[in-house]
Amino acid sequence: MIDSETTRRFFDAIAPRYDRVYARTRDEMRPRMARLCALLGAPRDVLDLGVGTGPELHHLLDAGHRVVGVDVSEKMIALCNRRARPIRCILADFWQGLPAEDGSFDAVIALFGALAHPPDSSAVAGLAREAHRVLRPGGIFYAEAPTPAWAAANPSFVDEASGARVDVVALDVTAWRRAFSAFDSSATEDEGEITLVARRS
Repeated sequence: MIDSETTRRFFDAIAPRYDRVYARTRDEMRPRMARLCALLGAPRDVLDLGVGTGPELHHLLDAGHRVVGVDVSEKMIALCNRRARPIRCILADFWQGLPAEDGSFDAVIALFGALAHPPDSSAVAGLAREAHRVLRPGGIFYAEAPTPAWAAANPSFVDEASGARVDVVALDVTAWRRAFSAFDSSATEDEGEITLVARRS
């Protein structure tokens, strides 16, 4: 079981070095964000789960999307708000419920393994219900998550500088699709990562 306090401590610890040590490179991020922006299409209201320091935000903002970020780490949010174009960020544990009104977003996204640290076996199904609640009809839930094989080889992240640690938990493609059974969903697996695209009816 991964409690939110453990997750918060880990991400608070790595926040000052996140962009330099943990974030994807520009070359890695560019095609990924191009695919996401193509999927989203016209400018939308987007809820970004685990926004962290926000390295992906300029891609979304350049495409005209209106983004609200959620993160459990106050230090991550503080760094996100130092970007040239800060967004509204909410300090919250998204596993405990999404801080948004019913039908208030066109897309909910969780990038770069933001969903790799669920607190228990029912958490993903709970997140799916919350995503269904806050999405408008036709809205999209998009997530990138580790495969079980990747998680087995990398069962935890340990930050060498601080000693902070957080475990990694992964679902297989079938489990992701089962959790999002109320959506029209597809999940693909490639190079240690599962990409889930789920559309609300």
